Amino acid sequence: MFDCITIGDAMRDIFLFPALSEMEEPATARQIKSEENFEKYLVFGLGDKITIEDVEFRIGGTAANTAVGFAKLGYKTAILSAVGSDNAGQNVHEKLQAQKVSTTLLKTYNRRKTSFSVIISYKGERTIFVYHAYEPRDFHLPENLSTRWLYLGPMAKGFESLFNKIVTQVVKNDLEIAINPGAVQIEAGLHSFGGLLKLISVIFLNREEAQKLSGLPGVPNIRDMAKVIQLQGPKIVVITDGKEGAYAYNGLDFFRVGAYPAHRVDATGAGDAFAAAFLAGIIEGESLPTCLKWGVINSASVIEKIGAQEGLLSKSVLKRRAKEYRWPADTLRFS
Repeated sequence: MFDCITIGDAMRDIFLFPALSEMEEPATARQIKSEENFEKYLVFGLGDKITIEDVEFRIGGTAANTAVGFAKLGYKTAILSAVGSDNAGQNVHEKLQAQKVSTTLLKTYNRRKTSFSVIISYKGERTIFVYHAYEPRDFHLPENLSTRWLYLGPMAKGFESLFNKIVTQVVKNDLEIAINPGAVQIEAGLHSFGGLLKLISVIFLNREEAQKLSGLPGVPNIRDMAKVIQLQGPKIVVITDGKEGAYAYNGLDFFRVGAYPAHRVDATGAGDAFAAAFLAGIIEGESLPTCLKWGVINSASVIEKIGAQEGLLSKSVLKRRAKEYRWPADTLRFS
């Protein structure tokens, strides 16, 4: 039996690092004022040739990132996803197996491409171009999933049918569900989750996603958003807020942990690292504040490296850093 099976994307990540001297020309990197706020844009002239100072190739996708995260934390992990029969697909298989992630549920489609993303990295921020080669219907869900936990990552349109099949498995095999919904699920709303909604043990969202799912107008506070979402079914609502840290609400208590210090190099995979470490805390029976600490520590480690998996930590390192770090007095607030 597995400790966790992750379901979602597995892909090749291509990181591009443009020459900063070219990117910082006044006409290239600028702030554009909208009616609501200032947004930062990278602007490329049509027909321009942009110098790339470096390029890195990695594997990524939420299902792959969290699977490696769980494996690094010492859990028996498998990934349920799909790749093509191309070199990228073979590379995904090899890299996951090297990290001790089972690929028995990773389906390979002949004469099809593997999903990939092109990530333009600029001063620790990134813009991502994504090619999704597979839809949820391409994932092969066996009749019996032998696992304690299922982790569901973002999925493309058509996810409802897969969710319905998962509901049957959860009820039949008494599985725990954690979910990190993507843009398609957020746009469709909580009602689109169907019977899965009330079976969710933990839902992971960032602040913007939480506001959309809660439906609250204006600029609501995180506690109100968490309460609205938790009342719909999920047992624990976790909301990350970048440099402001992360929050968790279980229907009774509301907790906050501030961000762990880090030198930001690349933010790709930060949310996946957080989720893997937070769930490790849940599996180990730790308190919600400790789960949050593990999450922000793992996330901080990942953003100091290029790629979504290079900085992932072991459980022993998480525990040591959580114990040794002098958390600010206002780091934990609960009621």
